Amino acid sequence: MSSSATPTKLKEPSYLKVEIGDDEIKIIEKVFEIMEKDPLAFDFLEPVDYIALNILDYPKIITHPMDLGTVKKNLLDHKYSNFKEFMEDINLIWNNCRTYNLPGSEIVKMANHCEKMFNKQLDKTFKNYNKRSKINKTENEKLTANEKVKFGEIIRQQTNETLQQIVKLLLKEAPKAIDDSDSEKFKIKLDSIEYKVYEMIIKIIENNVENKEKK
Repeated sequence: MSSSATPTKLKEPSYLKVEIGDDEIKIIEKVFEIMEKDPLAFDFLEPVDYIALNILDYPKIITHPMDLGTVKKNLLDHKYSNFKEFMEDINLIWNNCRTYNLPGSEIVKMANHCEKMFNKQLDKTFKNYNKRSKINKTENEKLTANEKVKFGEIIRQQTNETLQQIVKLLLKEAPKAIDDSDSEKFKIKLDSIEYKVYEMIIKIIENNVENKEKK
């Protein structure tokens, strides 16, 4: 019985459109290091020696051979401008194996294993890289105009106890943000607060609200 259901299309990883520069090459190299240590990846590290293996029809069936060693060399030679181009060659390795060999054969099982492992490690490594990039980006980032307005409204709603904690934090993390030229009151200079400090202040406020609700 035929089915009219459309197969679910898997969402492509966000990094596929990312350009590959020196930083990206370094993180991809780590994935290759993991693959090179996997005994099941051994047969995919170098081009298929079809003469030594006595499979002389290999070049007739596989017109675009590919292997991990060749991809790594291309990567280090900056031949891939983005992840999509890079992954096209990686996927060619596993697809070539499945094209030439019988379904369910040991070599195909090895290719399936390596494909899953490579994709998993690349996704994991790139996510960690993304997180580090985001952290580095926000370390020196200033508040936007909207964030300043929102921050000012939040500060005015806080208790003296919370304000004291905020001032203590600012004196430690961003002393230039405290204007105490007026002996009776102080001002917070929002232009001198970096985004990471803003997040610390919000955390203080959230914790105090949570503690108050528990009491």
